[in-house]
Amino acid sequence: MWDGSVTFGDSWAGYIGRADQNTAHSHVAIQLCIGVGQPATLELPGRVLRAAGVIIGPNVEHRAVAESHPVAFLYVSPDTALGRALNALLQDDGIALASDELLACFRRSTSLSHFVDALSRLLAITPPIDHRLHKALNILRLDREGPGCVSRAAQAVGLSSPRLRCVATHQMGVSLSQWIIWNKLERASKSLAGGSTLSDAAADGGFSDQAHLARMMRRMIGMTPRTAAEVLRKTSVSFKTH
Repeated sequence: MWDGSVTFGDSWAGYIGRADQNTAHSHVAIQLCIGVGQPATLELPGRVLRAAGVIIGPNVEHRAVAESHPVAFLYVSPDTALGRALNALLQDDGIALASDELLACFRRSTSLSHFVDALSRLLAITPPIDHRLHKALNILRLDREGPGCVSRAAQAVGLSSPRLRCVATHQMGVSLSQWIIWNKLERASKSLAGGSTLSDAAADGGFSDQAHLARMMRRMIGMTPRTAAEVLRKTSVSFKTH
């Protein structure tokens, strides 16, 4: 089912394929990991978990173990309604097993986009985030001027920078600085998928240089940019932006 496909959506991204190129990492997104046909195996702090589907919260170090069958990975931004609904399902350790209803929703879906839409209908969506934070995040997504972006966004929504950072951490469960890096990685990944060089992708993402992109990608995705580029370009026929 869609084996080897990468899809970028509106504040989410997904991949279905072999989990054979990642190292231990943690990131900002709420991640769904679902085994296709057979359970998925994850290495977590102090344990190995094998399950049909797992929800992984922000900042939880993990690694998907390479197996012969494909695995579906869905990454959802923590500021979205779906991200907040998934976050509400997590246990104290930042992990939760996917429910039978969620797994059935995945199996009935014909694409990752279809799955995201169905999942949004399935879950009891939490109230939207603070309107000032919502506006600030939209400003930050478009800000390409580098240093001072948080101050500019805070001023535009009538908050101080410390207060905006406090609201972001409280409502998203991750710091605003981490969210900004994740947003940059999304832009760089889309650039790589489109065929850009590593240096151009770093610039498109807003990173200071290629080495900066490499450090952040290894830390948050568990891949080097070169490996990520190979995966993204290999699946370019299935690459979509919604």
